[in-house]
Amino acid sequence: MSARFGQDRVKRGIVLFLAGKVLTAVAGLGAIILIVRGLSIAEFASYSVLVALVEVFTAVSSLGLAHVVLRYVPELYATHRSSSLRTVVFITFGIRTAVLLAALLLAYGLSSTLAGWINLETVQQAFNFFLVVVALRATSHFLSQILESALHQGYAQLAFSVSSVGRFAGMVWLLRDGHVSLMDVIVLEALCDGAACVILMAGLAKVLANDKADASTSTDDEAWWPRQRGTVGRFAVSAYLQHLATLPFGGNTNRLLGGAMFGDKLMASFGFALSIYEYIKRYLPTQLLIGLIRPVVVARFTINRSFEAAGQLCDRALHVNLMVIFGFMALLLVGGKEAMLLISAQKYGPESVWLLFALLVFLIFETERVILEVLTQTVEQYRLMIPSNLFLSSSVVLGILGFSQFGALAFPLANAFALALANAWLARKLQAMGYHYVRDWRVPAVSMGIFISASAVGLLLRWTGMHWLMSTVITASIFSAGVFFLQRADLVLFVQELVGRKK
Repeated sequence: MSARFGQDRVKRGIVLFLAGKVLTAVAGLGAIILIVRGLSIAEFASYSVLVALVEVFTAVSSLGLAHVVLRYVPELYATHRSSSLRTVVFITFGIRTAVLLAALLLAYGLSSTLAGWINLETVQQAFNFFLVVVALRATSHFLSQILESALHQGYAQLAFSVSSVGRFAGMVWLLRDGHVSLMDVIVLEALCDGAACVILMAGLAKVLANDKADASTSTDDEAWWPRQRGTVGRFAVSAYLQHLATLPFGGNTNRLLGGAMFGDKLMASFGFALSIYEYIKRYLPTQLLIGLIRPVVVARFTINRSFEAAGQLCDRALHVNLMVIFGFMALLLVGGKEAMLLISAQKYGPESVWLLFALLVFLIFETERVILEVLTQTVEQYRLMIPSNLFLSSSVVLGILGFSQFGALAFPLANAFALALANAWLARKLQAMGYHYVRDWRVPAVSMGIFISASAVGLLLRWTGMHWLMSTVITASIFSAGVFFLQRADLVLFVQELVGRKK
């Protein structure tokens, strides 16, 4: 394998990832808690809806170009095709930025109509200014995908660390008199996202300059783009169609529908549960390390063409995710209500607990979806995602129909049901094409057993009258001990396979 994706660089990437993510996680959680505590229920409901605009405009303006970056930058960087790498980066970034700005300008012109659709007509100024946040955050995400695809984790983690620490410090300053407005939060986020964007642009410029200075070891560097641009274009179209097909599915659509259907109190509770869920999701091992796992899988498959090895690494990553998800579910069952009330300054409690639990059930299937998407992307079969994602999007109808009976719970439950079926279909399709994704069900079964045992002990302790905090700590200790003694070997195997070390 190219040294650019060998053991040393992967291990260095992991170190930078963990260093940056620890800082980002602590500061990010602090900022979320302060925003929840600082905004009124009505303002936080509006904020929860506005956050969905980032993903909506990112998806509409993507044109499949982010997927092109994720698929081809690792291949070009691993094979030292410097000229083709710069061509792909400049073309994708230029088109993506132009389309995003055009979409945001159109949204600004239609802001009164759009804000009315999602019950934000009373905060139209905030809606308009949040479009700036959308532009900066979407651009930062795209730039970070380019850098992480080349295993340059340092610049990406520096940018996001600066943004997270800035949000936390800014919220501390804004709350010095005990209250903060929605516009204050939006302006703060724009400043922090702008700083991150500048750092990422500078980092990408430096990486491309250094790569250009390296002597290319590829004999067909100049010929690669003219030869492959048709394939890249078709891949982009397939990726874009599957991305649009899944746009009505999941948390962001649920936020927008919630803004129109729920009312302030329920929307705020739902938004609070979604914020915690998205924080947990962001720092799960697979999502946390996806910037490492995806380029490593693509680069290794490009060189050795072993789908079995790619599938095995992805399956082990999924196992680690499930361990963490089951751990959070156990803690939520035992001490979730009191913890949520404490975090939210007594604003959101029991309703948010059950919403979050349903979202964690959904997350089990969503993290499997991430793995299947990586494998589908690696073998350039994104067309399979289109019918699958259309089916997922249809689940929003089930959520709407079930709202009268189950309330906001109807949406994550409908999403989880559809995702379980779609994942099974996609895995079978890959297998029918000769790409055998073999699942090891033993590790998830052990994780579930540890979850059931730890939860049962914690709930029993609560029933006997033990304080919720002590019961939760004991539950966490039992779960951690179970993982250490029963699943330590699986964690070691995941790390060994990720860094490419022989066992």
